[in-house]
Amino acid sequence: MSEQTHGAGRIRLDTAGRIVVGTDGSERAQKAVSWAAERALARKLPLLVVMIIPGPQVGRSFTAVNDAYEHQFKDRCIEKLDAEVERLRTEYPGLDVSSELVEGYASYVLAQASKNAAEVVVGARGQHAPLKVKLLGGVSDAVVAHAHGPVAVITDEAHENPDGPVVVGIDESDEARAAAELAFEAADVRGVPLIVIHAWDYAMLGTPWEYDIWDESMTEIMSSLTEQIEGVFADIKQRYPNTQVELRVVDSSPAQALIDASLDAGLVVVGSRGRGGFTGLLLGSTSKRVLRDAHCPVIVTRAERTKVNKRSGDQQNAAG
Repeated sequence: MSEQTHGAGRIRLDTAGRIVVGTDGSERAQKAVSWAAERALARKLPLLVVMIIPGPQVGRSFTAVNDAYEHQFKDRCIEKLDAEVERLRTEYPGLDVSSELVEGYASYVLAQASKNAAEVVVGARGQHAPLKVKLLGGVSDAVVAHAHGPVAVITDEAHENPDGPVVVGIDESDEARAAAELAFEAADVRGVPLIVIHAWDYAMLGTPWEYDIWDESMTEIMSSLTEQIEGVFADIKQRYPNTQVELRVVDSSPAQALIDASLDAGLVVVGSRGRGGFTGLLLGSTSKRVLRDAHCPVIVTRAERTKVNKRSGDQQNAAG
């Protein structure tokens, strides 16, 4: 275990190819750390446990007192980290685990770590969090909003259901395809079925007197829509022939459909934004609500930057 600091714009952590999990040393944080350890062990990846502490905790009026406090504070943090690593090595034999103590802002450090980490894992307050937390967000919200790669969020209320299916939300966006890639991999590693959900509220597309017309056309519409959605992940499915896949096209809001499915799921995967998003949008309304109200762990993914930039450029060229 070593101590790291970061300056403006970068951190110096060996996160490449690792699963990185943040902890504050509390019992509450152990849930996210344990989940990260299980995922790292299943994927045969090294785990890095990171504790991020702020700068000086006492004013600079008495330098000697301040320095002594900082040393004591860091020593206690290191002790907690070492104890956590020892716990993981005992509970998860064979796990490649290390730790780092970093000085900085937690959301910044973890978001930066996501640039080359295999995955970043954070704990969060769930649906029973205080209203001010829901409105203003916390570390997990900031990490997901600014991350460059997949982020798993483990809330207080998230149930443990490793044998439950993996659920993924799908539309035609690049972010949804990235979510499908990760969801298929997760279902394959866990040896569980994958449920692919595409949700749309067709009743909102017209006025009440048009509902009968929609109902009469629904068989044809659903057939066409199912074919299009299957096309989004068809090539990915071929790489996972042993994964049982169920496609559900449902009349619902995307967020509610995923939250409902999370009741029996072991993991939900969702893109950072869907078809309604735009390049530069930090986090879509669907992913925000799913993160807060899902009953199981949630992973938020992002499309490859090159694909997003290309799509944006194509749209600008078309507009021009």
